[in-house]
Amino acid sequence: MNPVSSGVFLSAALRERGEECALVYDGHFAAEAGSGGPGRRVVHRDVHSTARLLRDLRVRHVVPGSEAGVDLAHRLAEHLDLPRNDDATASARRDKAQMVKALGDAGLQVPRQALVTTREDLARALDHVGLPAVVKPPASSGSDGCRICRTEREAVEHFTAVHGRSNLIGKVNEAVLVQEYLPGTQYVVATVSMDGQHHLHELSRSRIDERGGTPTRRHTISCHRLGSEERRLVAYVCACLDALGIRRGAANTDVRLTEAGPRIIEVNARILGPTLHPDPYFIAFGSSQQHLLVESLLAPADFRRRLRLGYAPPNVMGKAFLRSFGSGVLRGIPGLEAVRRLPGFHSVTSLPEVGSTVEDHALTTGTTGIVYFVHEDEPVVEKSLAVLVGMEDAGTLFDIAAV
Repeated sequence: MNPVSSGVFLSAALRERGEECALVYDGHFAAEAGSGGPGRRVVHRDVHSTARLLRDLRVRHVVPGSEAGVDLAHRLAEHLDLPRNDDATASARRDKAQMVKALGDAGLQVPRQALVTTREDLARALDHVGLPAVVKPPASSGSDGCRICRTEREAVEHFTAVHGRSNLIGKVNEAVLVQEYLPGTQYVVATVSMDGQHHLHELSRSRIDERGGTPTRRHTISCHRLGSEERRLVAYVCACLDALGIRRGAANTDVRLTEAGPRIIEVNARILGPTLHPDPYFIAFGSSQQHLLVESLLAPADFRRRLRLGYAPPNVMGKAFLRSFGSGVLRGIPGLEAVRRLPGFHSVTSLPEVGSTVEDHALTTGTTGIVYFVHEDEPVVEKSLAVLVGMEDAGTLFDIAAV
């Protein structure tokens, strides 16, 4: 469903095993129908007609190819009576406000929050949540519409800016979520589940900078081994997956490790995005999340054996989401040669074309490139990431002519 992010490589992983794919796009993403690789294209109009077509194609599994496909994939699987996650918690897996409430109701420690639709609601929410607060759409992705507000005035301005507007996945923000700001290191936890058992594929620390109140993910670096804090964090995430009824398929979870312990940011019931190439993942982890998901669907006996293995990736991965820090026409990428010479460099993907227009934004969509470093020693990866960030901040990576 809507394979517009790493779903492109999910369909490729299926084809590698000789499987045919039906690529379903809803109206908002119909223009992307040429980007998902070979396969039958289906433009979704309504659940009944799409389900009828998929039934005729003898589809066996329905999986989301991006955040925008999570809800549609579940509704179609339910309509076709195909394997899927818990029906009762389907809306909580998509709506961040319902998600945090469901986790709190399950006895997990969660941030304070409130869902607001008016300025009066917002004032009461800030009294409950406190400042600073995170103000964001309850359903979007890539940090779209997310802002850390340190004053009531900032919160009001941001609420006004996002309320009633269309978000990154084509939904109107009919309400806005106000959430307690959580200090601490943020982690990404990528999993694949089968029969209620969760396989930890990737655990990575994120560097997130704040630019004008907007959280900007600069890079992630994977954990080579699990210490006591990391094990506690992973156990918390698995409890979140259980509470949200995630018994099968891929998920990626953002969680903060605070002084009081792990606290949820959000669970995404899909493969990790944006468009992440699987090749560096095979070097760092021995497989990619897309390929593990396919294994769980098509070779369950192999995946069950994998579930018995502990988390012990052979290498460390650093993944940098390149930032232009300027808008205009791209004249060149003069710093790229130096980046390619950095220790541990593996590859760079999704670079914009020279001559195209680039935009300075904080969204983690990978539109200005993603650099992968893979090495057996974590300090080597950390140093290369630091050099790259320094080049971005100094403006020596991209050459952009302001328009």
